[in-house]
Parts: sequence; C-alpha cells; structure tokens
Amino acid sequence: MAKNTSIELLEETKSLHDVLETCKSICKLLEISDENAWLDLEINGYLVKYKTRDELFQNLPSYRKTDWKFYDLYGNLRTFAPDIIDLFGKSTVYHPVKELENNAQIIIEVKFLEKFNKFILEHGMDEISKSLRIHEARISKDEIKKVLEGIKKRIQELLDMIISLLEVD
Repeated sequence: MAKNTSIELLEETKSLHDVLETCKSICKLLEISDENAWLDLEINGYLVKYKTRDELFQNLPSYRKTDWKFYDLYGNLRTFAPDIIDLFGKSTVYHPVKELENNAQIIIEVKFLEKFNKFILEHGMDEISKSLRIHEARISKDEIKKVLEGIKKRIQELLDMIISLLEVD
C-alpha cells in the first residue's frame, strides 16, 4: 500500500489530499501516531490547532511560509521597504491542502494583519504612511505551488520511511 501510494504521488494520479488520507490510514495500521498529527494538520488546516499569526508562524513547517502581496481597502497593491517585508512579509499558509489544490490564489484575512497595521501606524515615516491600512494579503498561484511541492516532498519522505521500516521487518 505504501509503495502504491508513493507511485501515485510521483505520477500525480491522486490529489495530495487523497494521498494524505491514504498515508493516515497506513500510519494507523502501523500504529505510527506521531505522523498522524502532521497528516491531520495538512488535511484539516493549521487553524485547527494554532489560532494566532504568531502561533502559526512558530509552528508551521518552513514550506508553508511564503511571500505575499499586500493590498489596501481599495485593492491597490502596496509595496514596502525590505526591512518591513523581513518583519511581516512571510505569510502563514494555514489552509487545508484541498483548499490549496483548488485555488489559484489565497486571501489572508485582516485579523492576521493586525500587528502589521499597528506597526505601520506607530512607525510610519509620514502621515500618509501612518494612515495606510492593509486590508488583505494575497498568496499567488506560484507561491501555492511551492507550498504543495513542500507537502509532496514531506509525504514522500514519510512514505520512504514507512517502506524502509516494512522492508526491515
């Protein structure tokens, strides 16, 4: 079953969501509960466990931290200095894998941008920049593809480990 799933993953004959569900079943059969926690987070999304941006950022796998674009209330793209982007420019892609597979772009809600807006208000260079509010952030299709590739790589590592364990027994 693990070998077949590995082939399906490589040949992309099944969705990542379905592959994750199969991996979850394999882990249950083998009583590998440590891996089930990660699989559940990928299947159900990371907001199930982590509620704030800080919690998400600390606990998300590196492949789920991507670049994002900022937009104001009127939908205008806003650019910022590199040091601000270093502080706030990494997104937390907390969405379930099925949602990632079915969307060309992801919108980050304003509740995850509160710290960013507060920082701009307090440290803006002039009255215009201090009054700027970011209404949403977006994650592009290319960034979503990078996240999906990261998930795929981690699934393959899990399957390789399971296959090697089964071959030893």
